Amino acid sequence: MEKFISSSANEIYKALKKLTTKKGRREQGLCIIEGEKIIFENLEVVEDVFVVEGKEITPNIRDLEPIVLCRKLFEEITELENGPGILASCGFNPPRPFDKGSRFLVLDRIQDSGNMGTVLRSACAFGFDTVFTIDCADPYSQKCLRAGMGNQLKINVFSVTFDEFKEFFEGLDGETSLYIADMGGVDIFGISKDVGEIVKSSFAGLVLGNEGQGVAKDFFDLPHVVVSVPMQSNVESLNVAVAGGILMHWIWQECLRGGY
Repeated sequence: MEKFISSSANEIYKALKKLTTKKGRREQGLCIIEGEKIIFENLEVVEDVFVVEGKEITPNIRDLEPIVLCRKLFEEITELENGPGILASCGFNPPRPFDKGSRFLVLDRIQDSGNMGTVLRSACAFGFDTVFTIDCADPYSQKCLRAGMGNQLKINVFSVTFDEFKEFFEGLDGETSLYIADMGGVDIFGISKDVGEIVKSSFAGLVLGNEGQGVAKDFFDLPHVVVSVPMQSNVESLNVAVAGGILMHWIWQECLRGGY
């Protein structure tokens, strides 16, 4: 995409408006992030910065040569009421080849953008550098990027079908441990020493499932271990983003203890 700074106000609006849709984001390879913090943390992929008219421009923002938009156009793009008044278009990199030294995450039909963003933020924090998404909420929507604080821009995200993931997994020739998060699985804290025998492979993957239906049954046909987070008996289940964060941290720690 050409730099917005060379365009008229109407062209700028049309180009930004496209980025509010999944189709437009995929076609352009760009998405929208909002707020100074998230923008400055992702400067390497920022294309153009926009501020609403009347916003006080600090020296740091001024250095980014922001484009000033009238309030009407800005409010057509932002999803936030009383937001920070600054947003940016930025690129999301095409997936890089998978590194067999990486931990990977599989997200199966996660529909809530807030959950999706939070899970991706945890994935970045705990070294799950590659994420496979199957029929999930768009990781590059504005809501998802807010929930993830833009961390999904730092990791490798593949949109795949189950069959495509299966082909990838089978190509690893048994070199990985695949964990499926589900109720009634191995208590990750109670018998960690036993599960540790399984963890000591080259790397590990974790599957998290749909908020209401859990992980699709097809995954259970792959070599796997079912794992659960132990809870008090009066709590039925955890939010997928919370459970996912705990499980990713556990796998990260087990891999560190195993020297991987």
